[in-house]
Amino acid sequence: MSMASIFERFEFSSIERMLNNAKEVHRYSGKPVLLILFDMAKCILKDHVGYMEYNLFHFVGKPQKDRDTYVNFDYSQSLFKTLNDPEYRELFNDKLKFNQIFADLLGREFLDVVNSSYEDFEKFCNGKDRFFTKPADSCSGKGIYRHIEINKDSNLKEIYDYLKENRLFVEDSIIQHEQMNLLNPYSINTVRVTTVLDKNDIPHVMYAIQRIGTSEAPVDNVGAGGIYTVLSDDGSIIYPCWSDKTISTYTKHPLSGMELIGFQAPYFKEALELCKKAALVEKHIRYVGWDIAITEKGPVIVEGNPLSGYDMPQNYFVTGKDTGLKPEFERILK
Repeated sequence: MSMASIFERFEFSSIERMLNNAKEVHRYSGKPVLLILFDMAKCILKDHVGYMEYNLFHFVGKPQKDRDTYVNFDYSQSLFKTLNDPEYRELFNDKLKFNQIFADLLGREFLDVVNSSYEDFEKFCNGKDRFFTKPADSCSGKGIYRHIEINKDSNLKEIYDYLKENRLFVEDSIIQHEQMNLLNPYSINTVRVTTVLDKNDIPHVMYAIQRIGTSEAPVDNVGAGGIYTVLSDDGSIIYPCWSDKTISTYTKHPLSGMELIGFQAPYFKEALELCKKAALVEKHIRYVGWDIAITEKGPVIVEGNPLSGYDMPQNYFVTGKDTGLKPEFERILK
């Protein structure tokens, strides 16, 4: 690692947050804070593991042979760069192109309003009471993701002009399975399934994460305060859920109080098969985290992420495991 890279790691590391994480590690380990800070700094330089991951991966007191089993930022980046052709990554970043490529697996109708007539838009709206909007390309409509309600009094021409002006496309709203509504009815509680293609073009499911919204906001992502856990092989919640926001685990939903342990995602086997099928559609992108929504009719793809989160499935406070996923990736990818 270059000196510039070393300084960059510390420059972007908040000293205050690093100290807070060290205090948290001290709380459950009893190790002196100064010793923990020293070990954190060593991990940043040697193991390329940040101070938050040091806490999540429970590196305190962990022997080097076990630390070496963890997928860290650099290893995840190497998977991303090696397995995902840079000329094709935009196909996943551009939501419309993604829909067009994976149209047969989306499980919902969509329309490119920018390149469609008003009559096409009217036809799309027929029989619908709402739809969802997304940017038509990665350079337009930034931040415009919303549901639009329509009824007999709606001015469809005005809506059409708005969509066209902001370069948005539309798709059917996802209505999730009643069982998934038990987790949180306000958000689509997606299952993140990460797959890799081996050298023989065989897709492998590396792990599945259940994400759960914790408020009345229509999002389940961790950055917005959502919680997550690693699902068992049959799609059950057997581990506690984790919140990056509160740095805490939950066995009951923080909003509703629902018991989370024992919950089973419906159509889980079908969701895994859907992701393996999707992994074969564009073989230039071989490392993907698929966000899957579960509807009453089965699983549907929400989107694909060519850089899947590596920290969540290795979170010690979720799984209680003392080793990471790197050996499994290396076994499959040789």
